[in-house]
Amino acid sequence: MAFALKYFVMFLLLSMVSQGQCRCRVGDLRIGAVRTMRQIAGQPEWKVTVVNTCNCPQKQVFLSCGGFSPVNPVKPWLLRPQGNKCLLINGEVLRAGATVEFAYAGQPYIFRPVSSRVKISCMN
Repeated sequence: MAFALKYFVMFLLLSMVSQGQCRCRVGDLRIGAVRTMRQIAGQPEWKVTVVNTCNCPQKQVFLSCGGFSPVNPVKPWLLRPQGNKCLLINGEVLRAGATVEFAYAGQPYIFRPVSSRVKISCMN
C-alpha cells in the first residue's frame, strides 16, 4: 500500500509541475485595429494593437502581411516585411500581457499571427 501511495504522490507532483509549464500558442496573440479618424494622403489611418495574452513572453513574432501596402510605411523596428510575413518589434520579446501598437494609412488590412517562439524556461 505504501508503494502505491508513493507512486501516486509522485504522479500528482509531476502532473502539477507539468501544468505549470507554459503552453503558449500563436493564437495567444490577439490583434485588433481601429480607425483613428485621421487621414493621410487621402487614406484613413488605422491603429493596430497586438497583445500577448499568454502568461509567458513570446519572441520572433510574425504576422501575416502579404498584400499589405500602406500609404505611409510603418517604422521598420515595429513591423518589418519579410515576404508574406512581417516581423514584429525586430523579433524582440513581447512580455506576457504586453501590448505593441503601430499605425498606418491605407486600406484596412486584417493581420493574423503566423508564428512565434516561447522561451523554454518559461514557467507559470
